[in-house]
Amino acid sequence: MKLKKEFYRFLYKNKNLVQLLKIMSLIFVVVIIGAIAILSAEYRDATRQIVNFFDAIWWSLVTITTVGYGDLVPVTFWGRVIGIIFIILGFSIFSIFTAFIASSFIDKKIKERKGLNKIKEKNHILICGWNRSAKKILDFMSKRDPSSVPNIVLINELEEGDISSLQNHYPDLQISFIKGDFTSQDVLQKGNVRDAQHVILLFDESKPNSSPSDERTIIASHNIAYFKLKGQISIQLNDEKYLPNIRREKNQNVVIFDDLGGNLLANSTVNPTVPAFLQELLKFTEGKGIQEEPIPTEFVNRTYAELSTYMKENKNFVTLGIVSVNPEVSIAQILSDDSSSIDKFIKQQFELSGKQFKMGESTSKIKVKPDDDYIIQDSDKAIVL
Repeated sequence: MKLKKEFYRFLYKNKNLVQLLKIMSLIFVVVIIGAIAILSAEYRDATRQIVNFFDAIWWSLVTITTVGYGDLVPVTFWGRVIGIIFIILGFSIFSIFTAFIASSFIDKKIKERKGLNKIKEKNHILICGWNRSAKKILDFMSKRDPSSVPNIVLINELEEGDISSLQNHYPDLQISFIKGDFTSQDVLQKGNVRDAQHVILLFDESKPNSSPSDERTIIASHNIAYFKLKGQISIQLNDEKYLPNIRREKNQNVVIFDDLGGNLLANSTVNPTVPAFLQELLKFTEGKGIQEEPIPTEFVNRTYAELSTYMKENKNFVTLGIVSVNPEVSIAQILSDDSSSIDKFIKQQFELSGKQFKMGESTSKIKVKPDDDYIIQDSDKAIVL
């Protein structure tokens, strides 16, 4: 009884396959009937070309498919009548067959574009929800070797045109799409969440006519727990007050929604433990963490290698990089107090206009682990751990 129910369920889920089997069965029956008919009409004629059942099957199949090799032809009146019937019948049947195959492919493509198909991928990256962090993840993945990047499956409620634009923008990435609410277990099953290498739950901004909320992300994380996920899971929250609501059955990376969080999520797709490590560094607990450290004046015009050695041996710091601050330049710094009449005229014109003159704003240039022979400037500061 149970086997019977499973069989009917299989037929219901595979309607196209059932329809294909029906058409193939019809073609098979017609070919057999045609072979018997032509053999019956031709076997008494001494000049016949169709002499056995195999010849009859061959003629029937060639005729019904409208291939028409002409190597075997009926020579009797009734044999030719059967041939005419078969030519017309074959044209009709194979028109239906080719139309069905074409419509199946078109239907499949339409469903893929609309995000209605079930994903059969394995070891893929499943990104649930959408916001600017998702774009950062795709940007990050697109810069890697395409052969090392898993297929990416998106589950969100973006419009079809938006997904097509993404697929065109990232031609090297294999991006599939499931349209729906990722808090639903049925939708998650369509994305084959169980076999995903990495699941990323984003603070979702794609759902129309509703406000984004961390509650939906938490519901999705709880639903995923029932699937016995094989891979990693990363969760993005908008408000850290919801952190206690996250279950920790799996090794999860939880980040808060901002630009830094987006970059951490992107990095977590290939380096799952890095985000958790960086977040510990940024917390600066027990005197350990990343910080800015002034550079002693005696190291100006000396090398980065010498500075790194000094920081390690004398302060137990690991030097991660250098921040070079370029200060703004004002008109007062360009023109001296005892300037010429031209300088005084320029100063007076700026004072009368009530405007301030700046050659450039104060900017910072970050150099992560510069070359050992980099020369320290007096405006540099060290970033240490």
